[in-house]
Formats: sequence, C-alpha cells, structure tokens
Amino acid sequence: MSVRTYILDNYNLVMNKPLLLTLLLMTAGSANAVEISSLRQGVDYALAHNRMLAMDNSSVDQSRANQDLVKSQFMPRLDLSTGVVRTDAPGRFFGTKLNQQRIKAADFTPAFLNNPGFINNYQTRLNINMPLYQGGAMWAGKEQADHDVEASELQHEYMQQQIVFQTIHAYTRARQAKAAIQAMQAAVNAAEKRYQDTLVLEKRGVLIASDVMDARVHLLRSELKFKQANNIYAHTLELLQRVLALDSDARLNVDGEPELATAQMTLAEALEKSLQQRVDLKAMEASYRASKAGVDASKATFLPRVDLVAGQEWNASTPALKNRNSMIGATVSMNLFSGGADRARLRASRAKEMNMAYKISDLKQQIHNEVTQAWRMLDESKISDASEREALKQSEESLRIKSLRYQQGLAKTSDLLDAQLQVDTTRLASIRAKYDVTIAKAVLQLAVGTLNEKIIQ
Repeated sequence: MSVRTYILDNYNLVMNKPLLLTLLLMTAGSANAVEISSLRQGVDYALAHNRMLAMDNSSVDQSRANQDLVKSQFMPRLDLSTGVVRTDAPGRFFGTKLNQQRIKAADFTPAFLNNPGFINNYQTRLNINMPLYQGGAMWAGKEQADHDVEASELQHEYMQQQIVFQTIHAYTRARQAKAAIQAMQAAVNAAEKRYQDTLVLEKRGVLIASDVMDARVHLLRSELKFKQANNIYAHTLELLQRVLALDSDARLNVDGEPELATAQMTLAEALEKSLQQRVDLKAMEASYRASKAGVDASKATFLPRVDLVAGQEWNASTPALKNRNSMIGATVSMNLFSGGADRARLRASRAKEMNMAYKISDLKQQIHNEVTQAWRMLDESKISDASEREALKQSEESLRIKSLRYQQGLAKTSDLLDAQLQVDTTRLASIRAKYDVTIAKAVLQLAVGTLNEKIIQ
C-alpha cells in the first residue's frame, strides 16, 4: 500500500500532524535505503562508491588540470601592477619628473639637478607578454600533456575493471560461503539423526557403546564445520563490504546467484584480443608517447626563444591615471650555458622513453602469461565442476546403499558414518567447484581486457 493510499484511507491519521510527519520521515528513510541482493547491484554500487576508484579519479582530474595549464601557455599573459615611490636620487628624480611630463627649464640648473629634493610617483603599469616561438617546447609540452591525460583515463578504466573483478570475486565467495552454510546445516541435521538412531538402537541392544560414540564424534565434527562455515561467511561479507565501500544505510544480501556471460573464443583469439583490448597496455603506450614528447621538449631548450612584449604605464605625482607611456617590442633569448643541466635533462628524458619501451615489452609478455593461465584455469574449473557433480551423485548413491545395508544389519556404523562424511565433503567440494567456474570466467575476461559490468547476467 502506498503512503498516499494509506493517508486517504485514514482521515484521522491525516489530522494528527505529528504522527503523520513521523510516518513520512520513516517512509522516506526506508525508501532511501539501498539493498544489494544481486551481483549486478553490487558491481554498480562499487563503481559508484569504492574509495580507491574515487581516489584514482582525482588523479585523472589532476592530469586534465595540467593539460589546461599547458594550453594556457599559448595565450598571452596580462599583468597589472600599481604602486608608489618616493625618492630624492637625482637620476630617478629627473626621470620620474620626465615621465610625469612636468619638466621645466628651471629643472636643468646644476644646483637643482644635484639636489632636487623628494618626488612622489604613483605608477600603474599594464604588461602583455606573448610567446611566439620556443623551439617547439610548447607544442611538445601540449602533446605530452594530452598523452598524460589519455594514459590517466585509460588507467582509471583499468582500475574500474579491477573493482568489477574484486566485486565479482568477493560476492561469489560470499555466495559460496552461504551455500556452504546450508550444506553444513543439512549435514548437522543428518548427523543429529544418525546419533539419535544409534541411541535408540543401543537401548534395543542392537548397537554397542562404541557405535554411539562414533556417531557422537561425527555430530560434534559436523557442528564444528557448521560453525566454521558461518565464520567464513561472516569474513567474506566483510571483504565484500570493504570492496563495495558499503555505508550504514545499505543492506547486503547475497541470495542472487552470480552468472557471467562466457566469451566464446579460442586461446589464440584470446591472446590476439588481449593485445587490442587491455587498457593497461593502452595506458602504458600513451605514457610512452608522452615520454617521446618529453624528449622533444628537452631538445627545445637548445633553440632560441622569441617573445612579443607590450606595455603601458601611467605616472603621476598623485593617485591618478595620467601621463600615459606605451611600449611594444620583441625579445630573442637563448640559453648558451647552464652548467650541463639541459643535457642532463635530455638524457633523463631519453632514458625515460627507453624505460617505457622496456615496460611495454614486459607487459605484453605478462599479458600473454595471464591469458594463458586464465584459459587453463577456466578449462580446469569446468572439468572440476563436472567431476565434483558426478562425485556427489556417486557418493549420495553410495550412502543410500550403505544405509539400506545398515538397516539390514549388513554394514557397520562406522561405514555409514564414513559414507555420510564423504557426502558432506563432496557436497562442499561441488559447491566450491561451481563457484570456481564463475571466478575463472571473470579472471579470463580480466586477462583479455573485456571485463565490465555488462557481462553480468
């Protein structure tokens, strides 16, 4: 029932304003609460709230800000300054008075020139500086900044893939742990029944005390495994909460089965696709291009620099914009010697370029190994899943047969308990094998570079 229907059907409640306000606040609070009950919801929440991802996003913003800073160097710089000076230095006095356009014939007398007294000058100055040529340093800097932004964005995308994988892994293990609890609860119930049955049969004289003791030991061990399963589940939930950066308003429920789409491709296709799709490789290649631009920027320090300069100033004995003077020109400068700093900077840039080339080569080999291992892992996990399913069927059938033999007095209590233990152990192994397939799919997708939230079914 909606809040509106509830209010319309309860007129007295509407008249009770404090109670109505309380109801609305409680309804709003429950509406804002987030419940995560599926893997897709968990991945979406992690991508929006994970702290490491948010921290990395600030690095992307930093590289973009640096890109804007480099672009600003192509624009003219405009500076405005104002100040006041009081001086009695003869040279400064005469120049200041000349700038104020107050020179008179009496000012040229030797006695006055040598001892002019004090003069005040209020100066306001407007300067414009425009770089025309810097040996290609500005364009190289812009190219370097562009590639840095590209590398940062690609690295952020790779971190998103990492968060998706961590969420899939944590959610799947939590779901596995919850299934294990259910399996161990059934095992405890079966062990309890076996124990009670042995007590009854002992009273009838069919069994001896050692049979009861064996059943009791089996029950105690089953209860211990059930407790351990609960602890493992609590631990996996804590790990999942950390990956998701779950806040206090969110509720976590891992009842939904994690299902991932399977990429249909051969190992050769996976290896070829990984070199095209891996964003961490693309990020490193962008960093390599940035290092090459850094070499060009270092070379530019050996070339001349040309700047266009222009200025306008006002000089007056009182605060005012009077007596305007203008200037325009160009400057050419070139670094002839800096103690070897420029050559050292160039060597460092070339070394960084070479270093990035080696890293790219190493990463390609690493990607090849990761894809190959992930492919084998998925193949092995599928075989293990099928094998454990069949083993569970066989062990259950063996338990059924031994139970019938036990009822006919043809099997010992220890044989029956061993068969039950085999079923419990195999069931847990089957559960793990099932979820290992899901994780192996995610590992392969991550290795190939195609892992994202869209593969979650």
